[in-house]
Amino acid sequence: MRFLLDANVLIAIGFPSHAAHRKCHEWLRGEPSRLWATCPPTQAAALRHVTRLLGGTHKSFHIALAGLEEDCRNPNHEYWPVDVDLRELADAMRARILGPNQITDLQLLVLAHKHHGKLATLDNSILELARGTRYANSLHLI
Repeated sequence: MRFLLDANVLIAIGFPSHAAHRKCHEWLRGEPSRLWATCPPTQAAALRHVTRLLGGTHKSFHIALAGLEEDCRNPNHEYWPVDVDLRELADAMRARILGPNQITDLQLLVLAHKHHGKLATLDNSILELARGTRYANSLHLI
């Protein structure tokens, strides 16, 4: 199975002090051949958060970027370009968006579905977006 890692999972794996570090790390390492992916929105969100955690400076951005580059050299990593167009969503899916924070969640869910994978996340609010849709099987809550 292939998993698109949400930014919250990427951050948790990278920081031992994160509350979900152990759970995410064990999940990812639980299957040594597990394929995992990043995409522009997850990379950007993780970089933004990690840069802030490291002090928010130019130097901290470069440290965060170096860490991301190292992680992405893992042979189990795939890069998925954002090749979904939210304008093509059916009205039923559009109606599920209740606020701006769900827009990226929906984009990631549709992207995982398109790439025959699952969106791995700690955010159980995405369940409501996916429940009862063709995207429901494209979500994995850690």
